[in-house]
Amino acid sequence: MAGYRAPRHPQVEDHARRQTRIARLVGLGLMWILVALMALVAERTIPRQHLPWKPLSVVDPVGAATKAKAARAGDDLAACQAILSNGGLAFRRAEESAEGFCSVRDALEFTGGMAPLSPAEAPMTCKQALAVAIWERQVVQPAAFEAFGHAVVAVEHYGSFSCRRIYGQQAGPVSEHASANALDVSAFRLADGRTVSVKDDWDDPGAKGRFLRAVRDGACRVFLTTLSPDYNEAHADHFHLDMGGRPLCA
Repeated sequence: MAGYRAPRHPQVEDHARRQTRIARLVGLGLMWILVALMALVAERTIPRQHLPWKPLSVVDPVGAATKAKAARAGDDLAACQAILSNGGLAFRRAEESAEGFCSVRDALEFTGGMAPLSPAEAPMTCKQALAVAIWERQVVQPAAFEAFGHAVVAVEHYGSFSCRRIYGQQAGPVSEHASANALDVSAFRLADGRTVSVKDDWDDPGAKGRFLRAVRDGACRVFLTTLSPDYNEAHADHFHLDMGGRPLCA
């Protein structure tokens, strides 16, 4: 029938609305209880290197949250330096400099607590240094013992700071090296006197090649950007490791 309207029942409608609100509140409460229980279980059963809210430590193995925590810790200079000190790393403040689009500020250089960098002069931002320390402790040394039964006693590199744009071009994006936020690793010296070189040993089918790929893959879990000979010819002789570029592992 035209114009017909179903009769309303205000009391029934109010009751239905109240029931709906109660159901939503109960559902929300149950959800938060479930989240709290999951967090409690995670807190007690999952290693802290996998939990983003747990403090970062260089003595912990690399975990699912290591990269994010290292990048975050680097934003607080005092906190970053405290993590290094608590992990037994010794360092000194690097000399500050500024030239055009390049600068070295709040950087540091390692003086002990890990396999020495060669050459020793390698100023790095704290978050880059923190990533290098974690990588050396938790990736490089275990991989060396597994592959060779010896420790790495020196990490050879081509430099950390270089005032240039990417690939040394006259124009284009500025390199992470321009702010000492990168390290180009070329080789590893072992305690038995051997040297494992990215240039010479990347394609080695034996222990040296396996070691280099293990430390590259491990670097991808620590640094924001990891580039190896697999990336392009420009990286045929070194690993580029940085904590400021776009997330990339190659």
